Amino acid sequence: MKCPHCQKELPRDHKAASCPFCGGGLANNHRRPTEKFLAPGFFLFLFGPPVLTLLAAVLIQSPMTATICIYGGLAGGIVCGIMLGLKADLTWPFRFLLCLLFAAVMSVACISLCFVGCSLGSIYKLH
Repeated sequence: MKCPHCQKELPRDHKAASCPFCGGGLANNHRRPTEKFLAPGFFLFLFGPPVLTLLAAVLIQSPMTATICIYGGLAGGIVCGIMLGLKADLTWPFRFLLCLLFAAVMSVACISLCFVGCSLGSIYKLH
């Protein structure tokens, strides 16, 4: 494949979004499939555990609510962080570190949302 800007032949295993010779942007179809951002899945994993925590607090009213809150929020945050980290166009060591950073931040955010869901569920218990 040739760069559309400088017309130089790109290396066969080149997967970055820019040309290594001139720095010009390449077409989006040249990007790796893991770099595509899937918004519905991201929001499902971000808001799924808080909604489950809310429903558990309203309907079940047991210690299982805390389990869903902690483990569900942690799992959802890790998945969301990895999805965000894979979107970056960096080399793999930096992408890995970015995934770890985003996973930590998103886990805190998702667990916080789960605590909000649990609080709202305990306010609006069905009798």
